[in-house]
Amino acid sequence: MAQRIILLGAGRFGTHLAARLSAFGCEVAIVDRDAGRVKELAEDGFHSFEADVEDEAALKELGVAEADVVVVSIGENLQGSVLATMALKELKVKRIIARALDAKHEKVLEKVGADLVVLPSRDMAYRLAERLRDASESERHPISGEYQMAHVHAGAVLAGRTLADLALRDRFKVNVVLVARPSPDGTAQHLEPGPGLRLAVLDVCIVVGRREHINRFERECGLSA
Repeated sequence: MAQRIILLGAGRFGTHLAARLSAFGCEVAIVDRDAGRVKELAEDGFHSFEADVEDEAALKELGVAEADVVVVSIGENLQGSVLATMALKELKVKRIIARALDAKHEKVLEKVGADLVVLPSRDMAYRLAERLRDASESERHPISGEYQMAHVHAGAVLAGRTLADLALRDRFKVNVVLVARPSPDGTAQHLEPGPGLRLAVLDVCIVVGRREHINRFERECGLSA
């Protein structure tokens, strides 16, 4: 069954998130107090509703308690995001995710009931810093300490060889957890990394390992190798 997700706030963050979730097959609704914005979203194909997201009664009427997740994606209105989070907590929403603008805002949202708080600007800056630190071409996601997940584009040295032949775990101490193969239509085919999988140039190898091991794997086996 598709997840039912409600987003409170129809700014850039909320609408980008809604579009991506919809592409993943989730049942998404966007709530905003701006009638004009709600109308624009409806014309763009979104399920959108006009309501005061700080009003507990209005949120209850929208059925937020039945949603799998409610995301408070309100932009610059710090008070509004805090009040909306508090209202959701009172309504016993299953999972509350809130967007924060800074660390102080993050702490407040955690205290009033958010299960998860995200800081998009900080998170993106951290991910970019990971790439700049190592002058890497791959997208990096910190996991814990020096461990990362990286999206490394396979170079010619990997082409035509199976994962069993390559023995990447033994040679580079990295684990391939998924392979994404580009399709002509711009989408990607996701392949299980079994030992018999034969790689091709431009395959995206999603690997997990320590930073220095991923760096070596990318240097020796990536597109620039």
